[in-house]
Amino acid sequence: MNKIFLPLSVSLSLCVASAVLAADLTPMPVEPEAEAPVSDWNGLYAGVQAGPGFGDTGKLRLTPITPALETAFAPGFRGDFDNGVVAGAHVGYNWQMGRIVTGPVLDLNFADIGDKQIGRSLTPATYTIGRDLDMLASLRGRIGYLVTDDLLFFATGGGAYGKVKFSYSQPGSGATTTTSGGQDSDFGYTVGGGVEAKLSERVSLTAEYLYTNLGGNDFRANLSGSAFGTGTTAVGERDKFDFHTVQAKLSYKF
Repeated sequence: MNKIFLPLSVSLSLCVASAVLAADLTPMPVEPEAEAPVSDWNGLYAGVQAGPGFGDTGKLRLTPITPALETAFAPGFRGDFDNGVVAGAHVGYNWQMGRIVTGPVLDLNFADIGDKQIGRSLTPATYTIGRDLDMLASLRGRIGYLVTDDLLFFATGGGAYGKVKFSYSQPGSGATTTTSGGQDSDFGYTVGGGVEAKLSERVSLTAEYLYTNLGGNDFRANLSGSAFGTGTTAVGERDKFDFHTVQAKLSYKF
C-alpha cells in the first residue's frame, strides 16, 4: 500500500509546486495610472489692482475758422494725453469646466489720467480744454484656458463707466465769455486680456491689459470776444475718450 501512495504523493506535490511557480511567474495586470486632478479655480474671489494709464495724442480745431484766425493760430495746435495711475479693487466669480475657466468680474478704480487739447496764438495766448478721468468702473466677462493647473491665460470684455471732469483755461486770450461743454460721465466699453498665476490655493497674481473707450462727448468750448468776432467753437479733434491700462492684480479666493 505504501508503495502505491508514495508515487501519488510525490506527483501531487510536484503538481502543487508547479502551480505555485506558474502563479508567481504570471505578470499581474497593470491598472492605468489615474490622471492628476486639475487645480480648483471655482468660487468667489476679490482683491486689489494698480497700474499705469496712457493714451494717444490728438489735436484742437476751431469751427468756424476764418483766414484771420488761421493766421492768428499759426503756431498750431496740439493734443496731449496726461498719463497717470489707475488703482482700485475688484470682485469676481469663476466657473471651471475642465481646463476652461469663465465668469464675471466687477472692478472700481480711482484714476489720475486725462486728455488735454491746446491751441496757441500769436497774441500770444493759450487755449486749453481738458478732460480728466477721476473714476473708472467696468463689468466684464472673462474666459480663459489653463495651460497648466496653476496658470490661466484669459480674454475679457464688457461695459465701462467713467466719471469725467471737464475744464477750460485761456490766460491772456482776450476772450470775454466762454462756456465749456461735455457730460460729467461717460459709458463705453473695455476689452483686453491677461495671465493669472496661482501663488497658493487661495492667492493669485494677475497681469492684465485693457483698452477702454468711453465714447464721444461735446468736449468743446465756445469762445467770444474781440479776438473771435461773434464767437468761435474750439473742439477736440478726437472726440472719443479712449486710453490703455496695464495693471497688476492680487486676488484672494474665498
